[in-house]
Order: sequence, then structure tokens, then C-alpha cells
Amino acid sequence: MAVRKLLSVALYVIASASLAPGSTAHKGSRPPSVVLKFYLQQQFGVNELRMVAAARAPVSGTFTGFGLDVVYEFNVTAGKSPQSKLLGYVRGTAIVVNNTAASTTFFVQNVIHYDNDNVRGTLSQQGESTFSSVPWEFAIVGGTGVFRNAYGFNVGRFISSTSTPNGNLITTYYEASIFLDR
Repeated sequence: MAVRKLLSVALYVIASASLAPGSTAHKGSRPPSVVLKFYLQQQFGVNELRMVAAARAPVSGTFTGFGLDVVYEFNVTAGKSPQSKLLGYVRGTAIVVNNTAASTTFFVQNVIHYDNDNVRGTLSQQGESTFSSVPWEFAIVGGTGVFRNAYGFNVGRFISSTSTPNGNLITTYYEASIFLDR
């Protein structure tokens, strides 16, 4: 379940992307502008896979043990639907760095590959999150293409989850908003 939440958060951060026309980068005391908003579509067992087993068993009441490492690739879309316009993808890893009965904390490192019309490039992000219902935040630590020298933050939130009739495949949707400074 914690792995699903982690992947869902990563997907959210990556999947909510439509460039806001006329946006400007944050300079000094001006507040940052929303540059990208997109949705992430995460599918457990399809585009999210365990790389390294947990070093310590899950704490009672949790599903993920300390040290579990997951690799993923999520679609980034303009809308919540899988049929929505594809804007790119997010690739990265997530590691369980703290696991208690109260919460599971993940360290996430990933790259958002964005390609929408003439807006092309990558954004590197990292941070820690418990992926609870409260929005989470990651640091944007660099970029390429139109995002060269970018820095800022990405705020994500859980939108919804669906599963197949047999309950094996769960797709989770996340919404992300990226605020950039240059």
C-alpha cells in the first residue's frame, strides 16, 4: 500500500501538465508562477516495479518495509483520463527511508520528461514524502531544454484510484503543479 502511495505521488507530480501561457519565472520577492500543471497515471505492477526488497519487514499495520526500492515510469497527461493528451512521462526511483505505524516516508528522485508542442525539456526533482491525503512537495533541482537552469518546487496531490474487476491492477491518478524560478 505504501509503495502504491509512493508511486501515486510520483505519478501525480508528473502527470498534470499543461503550460500556462504568459507565465513568468519567479524573481526575488515576486511569488512564483504556475508553469506546469499535469496528471500522473500510475499502474502498480505495470509501470512501477520493485527493484530491491525491504531490508526490514513492514511494521504492524503497514504494507512496506524499510529500505524497499521501487523504480517507475508514469505517463504525464493533460487530463485525468488515460485517453487524455500525452504530455510526457516521469521516470525515477523511490526508497522507503522511514517506516512507522503512523506513516511510511519515501525518498523520491525522478525526471519529468515533458514534450507539448514547442515546450520540450526535462525537470529533475527530489524530496521526501509520506504521500498522505495532504498535498506533498518536491524540489525542482534542475532542467534541460526550455527548462534549462530551472529551480523551484512541485506540489502534488492524490486524485483517485481505480482497479480492474479482479482487483489486480490499480491505476492511481495524481495532479501536480510545478512552480519555477529561473
